[in-house]
Order: sequence, then structure tokens, then C-alpha cells
Amino acid sequence: MTDFLYWLTETPEGGAYAAALFIGGIGGFFYIMNWAIFFNNLNPKNKWSSMVPPLGGLLIALAFLLFIPAPWKWLALIGVTDPCIGVLIYSIAKGAFGKAPEEEKHKDKEETDDNGQ
Repeated sequence: MTDFLYWLTETPEGGAYAAALFIGGIGGFFYIMNWAIFFNNLNPKNKWSSMVPPLGGLLIALAFLLFIPAPWKWLALIGVTDPCIGVLIYSIAKGAFGKAPEEEKHKDKEETDDNGQ
């Protein structure tokens, strides 16, 4: 056990793995909580929101990309499976492509309501 702790604290590759475990551990916590919130929100009666939506996936990706050696960097794709990243992309796409016609109809309705017609 002491050899492992010496390797973890005193060698450069051990320090890199320690940093990856620390950052990836925090990211893993947020990642699991985001999936729990996602599944909880499938029930219409319960609505929760994450205070740090894509942070879990980003921390996991950073931990693998910055601190883990080359053959294992592909594991950074685990961070992309965070549900908040998918919801964020969906919201941006919906806002860019789906809102314009609805806003024009709503604007016309407001103008007629203000004019009394």
C-alpha cells in the first residue's frame, strides 16, 4: 500500500492519475445526478433542474483528455453522454429553427389584442 501511495504522490504519472481521479470523481457525481434528474423529470408531476447542467460530462471529458495517456483518451466520449449536453443541443436547435413562425403568430395576436380588434 505504501508503494502505491508513493507512486501516486511522488511520480508524475501517479500525480496525473490522482488529478484524473479527483476531477473525474467530481464529474462522475454531477453526471450521475444529471441522469437521476433526467429520469425524474419524465414524470410530469416532478420537475427538478440541475444547477450545473453540462458540468459533469465536461469534467469527465477533461479528466480523460488532460490526464490519461493516449490509448485511453477515447474514454472522454463518456462525457458526451451526459443528458444535459443533449438537451442543450436540442434547445439550441429548437430555438434556431422552430421559434420564428410561432413568435410571428404570437406577435400578431398581441397587436390585435392591443388594438382592441
